[in-house]
Amino acid sequence: MINKLKFLEGKVKEYIKFNIIGISNFTISQVFYITLFKIFKLNYIIAYTITSILSILASYFLNSKFTFKSDNYSTKKFSLSVLVYIFEYILNMGIIIFLVNILGINEIISPLIAPVFSTLPVFFLMRTIIKNK
Repeated sequence: MINKLKFLEGKVKEYIKFNIIGISNFTISQVFYITLFKIFKLNYIIAYTITSILSILASYFLNSKFTFKSDNYSTKKFSLSVLVYIFEYILNMGIIIFLVNILGINEIISPLIAPVFSTLPVFFLMRTIIKNK
């Protein structure tokens, strides 16, 4: 029972770290997205795509190093991580398009809502990839 509690405690700590990195990365990404969308007048889909690519790179390295305590970077792990983030991108983009085009929610607010639905599955997928030897 104590081992299960320690295991669960470790997962909770990782999830908290994952979210701290995620929120930091997300905040920086949103500033960048708004800059591309509002100042440079890029289409919201193009602005979100550019922002997502930069965010994927940052997330892989930050989560590997700080969340999951792994210095074992590899092309395979990076490639699998990119696939996870492509899944997240598609999921988030679908939600954003739905929010903007169907529900009429603002193009700036919609990307703030979308990650609510993708954080938990992405955490477990990334943990599996990075922790797997």
